[in-house]
Amino acid sequence: MEGSTVTGRRSALVGVGTGYGAAVIAMPIAALAPSPSMWDVAMAVVATTIAGVVSRLAWRQRSLGWVALGPLLAAAAAVLFDVTPPGVSTIVFAALAGAAAGISGTRLWPAARWVVVGAGAGLFSVVVVRVVSGASSALTVGVLAAIGAAAATIVDGRPARKRGWPIPIGAAVAAIALLAWTGANDPQLSWFGDVVWHGPRDEKRVAITFDDGPNATATLGVRDILDHYGVKATFFLVGKALDARPDIARALLADDMLLGGHSYHHDGWRWLDPRYPELDRTIAAFRRQLDVCPYWYRPPHGQRTPLMSRAITDHHMRDVTWDTSAGDWATNDAGLVAARVLRDAKPGSIILLHDGLDGVVDADRTVILKALPMILDGLRQRGLEPVRLDELLGGPAYVDSC
Repeated sequence: MEGSTVTGRRSALVGVGTGYGAAVIAMPIAALAPSPSMWDVAMAVVATTIAGVVSRLAWRQRSLGWVALGPLLAAAAAVLFDVTPPGVSTIVFAALAGAAAGISGTRLWPAARWVVVGAGAGLFSVVVVRVVSGASSALTVGVLAAIGAAAATIVDGRPARKRGWPIPIGAAVAAIALLAWTGANDPQLSWFGDVVWHGPRDEKRVAITFDDGPNATATLGVRDILDHYGVKATFFLVGKALDARPDIARALLADDMLLGGHSYHHDGWRWLDPRYPELDRTIAAFRRQLDVCPYWYRPPHGQRTPLMSRAITDHHMRDVTWDTSAGDWATNDAGLVAARVLRDAKPGSIILLHDGLDGVVDADRTVILKALPMILDGLRQRGLEPVRLDELLGGPAYVDSC
């Protein structure tokens, strides 16, 4: 009789732990923004469904030795959900959450009612914590759910299957790859080195920055508009464009605009070169054409590696990205560009615009000439003063030696 009671308690414990681990599947919903759009909600529902399917597949294809991987995958999913806006990426990250739930969970030998009790408690915890404390706290509950399920599996000691490794290995590799890609591509993350993406939030100043020039169709027109409003801005120059049109860059420098580096070729692969010779070539172009040495550097597309960050630091330069992007490279709608900037800009914002495209000196950038007056008028109405980056963030305009 006593043995039967112990077995029953163990059955209940394992059942509740297994069910509670199902809360990991709700991570896509927990990661929703405070005021989600219908599209965001739809993506979260689809992602949760996918997480459930992957969870079932993972449960069928892992042995007891993989159980500890479940909480680690849940933690990776939580980090990715926390730093990435909801969208299509939510579906990708959901697969990790599903794998975490499946790998953590024991086989369903306990009475089904205890599994249901545990699942209800886990999902209730996620929802309540999400409402009370926000997405980050709810994602933490998801990680704890995976830990609870893993503990229950260890107590059970009997895995669902003693075969299968593709899903655990695949999920682990995917987690590492997604974390690395996110760290390298998110302009606001400092995982791979120090980066500044906004200024003081308690001062009503912003910095307007322009990338990819100098450009023959827009850069001097941008300068003239800024001068009309009495505003100075920061231009991040592509080395090959600087070599092609040094006269434009010299005109900006003479007008007291701040100039920073933005690679030499502005392509999609040289940032992966461990040596990152793009930095030296860019500095050489500045020295050759302008006789100044840039202090501020913006990696193309905001993509960075630890080795690139090290090279920037070794050159006594500062890595700067942004917190407000208009997506102006992908539209000709000047009103949309201005609306996006004015929607997102706040005190301390670094605003990203493009007076060029990839350093192509004759690219048509008339959209920015139309959008800029609307942006400047809107910022003025909101009491936000545009200034150069060195004024917003502190630090020198240039360094004494290259």
